[in-house]
This record gives sequence, structure tokens and C-alpha cells, in this order.
Amino acid sequence: MNSYYYLNKNNEPQGPHTLDELRALVATGKLRPETHAASKGAAAWRPLSELLATPPMPQTKLPTVPAAAPPTAVGACPGCKHELTAQEKSLPERCPVCGYRLRAFNIHDLWQNFILALRKSFVLKGRAPRIEYWSFVLFSTIITSVLMTVMQIAVVALLPEESLAALNSPEIADMPEELPSSAAIAMLIMGVVYFLINLAIMIPQITVSVRRLHDVGRSGKWLLVALLPAPIAFTIAVLTGLFTPESTSSPLIGGGILLLALLLTFAVSIYLFILSLFDSQHGPNKYGPSPKYPIG
Repeated sequence: MNSYYYLNKNNEPQGPHTLDELRALVATGKLRPETHAASKGAAAWRPLSELLATPPMPQTKLPTVPAAAPPTAVGACPGCKHELTAQEKSLPERCPVCGYRLRAFNIHDLWQNFILALRKSFVLKGRAPRIEYWSFVLFSTIITSVLMTVMQIAVVALLPEESLAALNSPEIADMPEELPSSAAIAMLIMGVVYFLINLAIMIPQITVSVRRLHDVGRSGKWLLVALLPAPIAFTIAVLTGLFTPESTSSPLIGGGILLLALLLTFAVSIYLFILSLFDSQHGPNKYGPSPKYPIG
């Protein structure tokens, strides 16, 4: 018996199910006719209304879903020359064979993928396609940059005139020893808010990066390889007293350890950046089904 999968609201494949089980989920309202699904080995995700157009098994009393309009040929994919079909005169977003984008990017697609990454902030399992990862990088960078600019403007507005004069002409005016309490409290609050927002962005940044590595068949442990060498090397140098005046070891040893760690971190970071540009692996891998390409 053939196995079928459907995409949930987070674009994650769910299954396997039989056709009768999918019909039952539609009949009870747990799935909608426009929910995308595919059989194992299929070439593309299709709406359930189209997939369930075949009549049910004789023993099933569930109502059949009306058949969708038959697809019409619209030409060949520019990437792989695969023959394309359109349902109700609408092209699919991507070629089901090679993934060539058939419809242009728009800001709505990017924003929706950013929101999807936020919703999966604590999800390490599964896979994240390229658009989900880079949409999150794009909007998180914009948000933090705008926030930093607004906070810098607010800090300048809160500083008293003598402080601004001291910053503009340090040779004429001296910086006051203490800021007004209202300005200090406001700056403290803004600093805490900025820290919390960065923390809120850092968590989904880590999880979406792990899922992006899964999507290209790599382990999320590569992130640890990129993040840990420098702090570990610095800790070793401090604990062994390489940077203390009374140390008998040459400062070059401590500097060499740190330099080696930084070079390793840089090399791994470049490797991870290149991996983030790779397209999704076709079909399932050991981290789960592909959210971009049909199950193969």
C-alpha cells in the first residue's frame, strides 16, 4: 500500500498515512482540501482535493472530494527542461524536479519564512530550506540595526547639554561626573531591552542554522566547531598563566594558541557560510523529509 505525507502549517511533512486516513482527516475538518500532500516517490506536492479525487475504497463511507480541474501543459522548466503543468492557470512556485524558481521572489514570501523561523525558535529537529534561513538573517539584521539606531538617537536625546558639549568639544567642556537619574534609568532600561531582543533573536538564529545544516545533510555540531575554539583557547591561556607577568612561558605561546583558534574558527565559519548557500537535498535524509522537494 502506498504511503502519503502532508505539509502542516509549519511546512513540515507529516505521515505516513493511507489515502483513507487522509480522507478521514479532511472529512473531520482536521485537514483542508487545499493542504498540500504527496505520495512516496511523487514528483511534486499537490492539494489534497486533487490527490483525493480518486474514488475511495468500497468499504469506506466517507464522502469523496470533488475532482480538481485537470492540469494543463504550460511549457518546459528553463533549468532541467522538465515538462511543467499548471493547475487553474497558475504555475507552481518551483520546478518539482530541479527546484528552479518559476515565480519571482516577493517580500511576503521572505517575511512569512522569517515568521516561520521565529515560530520554530526551539526546534532543533528537522530541516530548514535556504529561503527560511536567509529570510531570518535578512529581517533579524534589519530589526537589530534599526533598533540600534533608534537607541543611539534616544541616548543622545537623554544626555544633558553639558554632556553633549563635552562630547563635541572635549578640549573646552569636561564630561559631568554623574548623569541625571532619569537619563541613567532610561539608558539602563533601553540597554536591558536591547539585550533581551538580541537574546530573543539569537535563539532562533541558532536553531534555524542547525536545521539549515540538516537540510544539506550536515550535523548541527558544526556550529560548536565554529563557536568553541576561541573561548577554549583563551581559557587555556588564562588558566596556564600564559598572559601573566610572572609566567615563565613566552607570550608568543599564548598568542599562538589564540591565533590558531581564531584561524580554525574563521575557516569553519567560511565552510558554514558556503553550506548555507547550498540547495536542499532532494528527498529525505537522516534528519527528516525535505520541506522543499517532494519525498523521494
